[in-house]
Amino acid sequence: MIKLKQFIFIAVSLLISGINTGQTLSPYSKVSIITCAPGNELYSTFGHSAVRIKDPVLRIDKVYNYGTFNFETPGFYMKFVRGKLDYMLSVSPYRYFVISYKQEKRAITEQVLNLSYTQKKAVFRALEINALPENMYYRYDFLKDNCSTRVLKIINDALKDSLILPENITSTRQTYREMLMPYLKGKDWERFGINLALGRPVDKTVTVKEAAFLPDYLKEIFDKTRIKTNEGLQPIVIQDNTLYAPAVKNVRESLTFTPERIFWILLILILSITIFETKKNKNYLILDKTVFFIAGFTGLAVLFLWFATDHSSVVDNQNIIWASPLFFIAAFLLHKRNKPYIKMFFLLSSILILIALIIDSFFTELFDSAATPLELILIVRSAMLYFRR
Repeated sequence: MIKLKQFIFIAVSLLISGINTGQTLSPYSKVSIITCAPGNELYSTFGHSAVRIKDPVLRIDKVYNYGTFNFETPGFYMKFVRGKLDYMLSVSPYRYFVISYKQEKRAITEQVLNLSYTQKKAVFRALEINALPENMYYRYDFLKDNCSTRVLKIINDALKDSLILPENITSTRQTYREMLMPYLKGKDWERFGINLALGRPVDKTVTVKEAAFLPDYLKEIFDKTRIKTNEGLQPIVIQDNTLYAPAVKNVRESLTFTPERIFWILLILILSITIFETKKNKNYLILDKTVFFIAGFTGLAVLFLWFATDHSSVVDNQNIIWASPLFFIAAFLLHKRNKPYIKMFFLLSSILILIALIIDSFFTELFDSAATPLELILIVRSAMLYFRR
């Protein structure tokens, strides 16, 4: 509890010093990490992190949020798709920040950090400098530079090697993809789309620092981090607070029509048509044109993300093996299906996809599980086009 005389003395001192040097914190200030639970919308699927600065003397209570962007940015949607959208650090009163998450019924927790007065001022100063108009924008990267990794970086840099991060935060080493999947439970179409877009960088084993790209893991990192003090190594978190806990947690149940179910039904339907074609010596060219057009168009989208965007997580995408952009061209050449080069293309495509499917099933996981029936459809229709006279 702050005594009245102490409060008046500190407040007057800070006011006088602030006139010349800018606002600083009192010794009674607190620096904490805010972690917000995932929400139901895709943009909120993985949760959120921010930094809270509270000072009862200066009557400061605000949140520094690296997860905001400006919808009025010229060419907003194209920049977003191409990974060229700049995110920014925004500063808002704590009460307004909390209200927005309460409305979405997303739990909020706080980790109060064990910092000296000098360290608190260093973190505050670093945040204030970052919040200046010339510094507030940064190029967002889903894996390497986001609202969560920025929190660890700003605190680690301000404390100048005082932090001792844990050697590990889980019993087994995980990849980015393995860490992401639990958040997509019940979001089956989103999971399929994300796995379709992501490339091999997400299958890299993650270090402790890299794990900070997810807010929940950043929270675990701080729970296990130590800080160098005059008394030796101490836990950096001195207090855990639950700021808001909804009566009912956000839980999204799986849909009836998941990608797996839809695609397996589609496979059975196409297999039935293929058997009928073989028995009746028919060929529904429109079916093949549709199948290969969609597969090829998907491949073009994968290719676009890989080579025409700045997203680091979508390069080296193995999905291009089955969703080949060449199928897009082949769809328009099916009227020449008896040409040797067309037949050879479909033979090689079926063999390549079959090999990838075997590798995916027994060795290294390459694709989303929902892609399996799609691969089988392409194998069957490609093989049929090769063997049909």
